[in-house]
Amino acid sequence: MNYRKISLLALYIFSSLSIFADIEGEFSYEKFVRLNSPQKKTEAVDWIGFSSAYKQKSRDTEVFAEANLKYYFNGPQSLNYSLPEFYYTSETDDSTWTFGRKTLNWSLNEKYWLLGNLNGRQGFTLLSSKQEGLTGLHYTKQMTSTMELGIFFSYFHIPVLNPGMKIENGKFSSNSEWIRRPPERTQILGTTVPIEYRMNEPSIGDVVLKKSLGINASYKWKSGAISSYAIYKPENSLRSNAEASLATDGSKVIAIANPIVNHHLMYGVQGKQYFGDVLGVVSFDVTDPNAKLGDDFEVLNPLQLEDNDRIFESEYFTIKPNYDKESYLSASASVERERYILSLNYILLMSDNSRGSDDFFSETVKWKNTIGAMGRVMWTEGLFTLIDYRYDFERKDQIVRIEGDYVIANALSLRVGAELIKSPDNTSYWSAYRANDIVYASINYLF
Repeated sequence: MNYRKISLLALYIFSSLSIFADIEGEFSYEKFVRLNSPQKKTEAVDWIGFSSAYKQKSRDTEVFAEANLKYYFNGPQSLNYSLPEFYYTSETDDSTWTFGRKTLNWSLNEKYWLLGNLNGRQGFTLLSSKQEGLTGLHYTKQMTSTMELGIFFSYFHIPVLNPGMKIENGKFSSNSEWIRRPPERTQILGTTVPIEYRMNEPSIGDVVLKKSLGINASYKWKSGAISSYAIYKPENSLRSNAEASLATDGSKVIAIANPIVNHHLMYGVQGKQYFGDVLGVVSFDVTDPNAKLGDDFEVLNPLQLEDNDRIFESEYFTIKPNYDKESYLSASASVERERYILSLNYILLMSDNSRGSDDFFSETVKWKNTIGAMGRVMWTEGLFTLIDYRYDFERKDQIVRIEGDYVIANALSLRVGAELIKSPDNTSYWSAYRANDIVYASINYLF
């Protein structure tokens, strides 16, 4: 889409900084091998990657930028790119002003559970927890020695761009297997007919010129804190609402996708406390995609208000947007030391969920009643291992990620890993990916 030019411009500005400063990063060649045969395969099984970060800090200011690229050797969209953070920070005695793209730390447990509601998910791979920040003004004010106030405001929105999809010859295509595609056919009077997709491309202004407003208040003590937040902002991913009709000859259904930006309201409370070296966090978070915060925060084009709630009904099938409020209770206990990092995590869906795994407009929730455990150990100066296991008590989902890194030389490393998914419940979010078990390897050059 055209709005990708905005992100490419930001990446160009970032790359220009490398002329004047030292930048740390890595080049990599990566490849994965399937352990089974998914219904939807892509040709993009190997790629080269580039990641870099720049940081310059003085007593009162800081400049930070991070960029990631992946170039696929095969596939309809060869380049994936991401600008997770890119900001300038200025500090005074009691205030911090940050301008640019930065992650919000208002919901600490969100990252592990891959929710992507507050901060966006980078989306290069299915189980990556890498986040992308929000672009705008980040301001914090130290009210007293124990009270802190944070504000976020923006009139600029960069949606999540990965994994990329496009329409070719009436069908959705992608270079990623870790994305759920809409159905390719449907039943008409007992006959299976194909669905031909078309897309109304939104303008750049209709996507990026969106307002956000959030506030966070925290009370701190020596070994912990309690905080609460509320933020009204665009969803990190575009909605793909649609209108559909049966072709005059009855041979196919024509579905016209209408990508739109939908605002949602998020609010929550969390408490954290250190017990020696162990950090305990308890959070309650709510995401409401139906909330509207006054006329000033409505979408700019009045016609898009109709698109938000558009319903297509016929005697054959129905396409209806489904915006569920999500409420989560989560808890975690983690310890981070020089040689290892360990965490125990739990999340519980507190709200009703009517979205199914095959809904046209939206995906069902990732977790219902799930426990997770993660450990990363540095056995020697050049050998690291990671294991991450999650189990949903209600859906019986099991998700395992295993990874090992070996430093061959000072600037060269080898990484191998596996991602395994077991999802017996067809209504689960993960059921669409249960045939996507893989092992992968990469050679990485650090600079």
